[in-house]
Amino acid sequence: MRENDYCCPICKTDLDFYSRYPNYVCSRCALKVADEDGRALSFFNEGMHGGFVAVYTDTNERRDSHTCYIDGIKCYADEAYMGGIVVQVNT
Repeated sequence: MRENDYCCPICKTDLDFYSRYPNYVCSRCALKVADEDGRALSFFNEGMHGGFVAVYTDTNERRDSHTCYIDGIKCYADEAYMGGIVVQVNT
């Protein structure tokens, strides 16, 4: 195992390590994000220049929080440095 090897903190899938996102989850786990009541969430960039938007997947209603859960594990979603969204386990 190389020094920079890393695995998803949720499912243990092997991933590349990125020091900017030391606790990021894999894309498969990121698809399972939900609120504290288990309601599915989706995250997007607000526009071409970034920004963060969280919505309930079933209604497209906005949610004013970055906090989410994957399999009961508290996580935090945010805009990634060069665009896109990154979900990380809270430490």
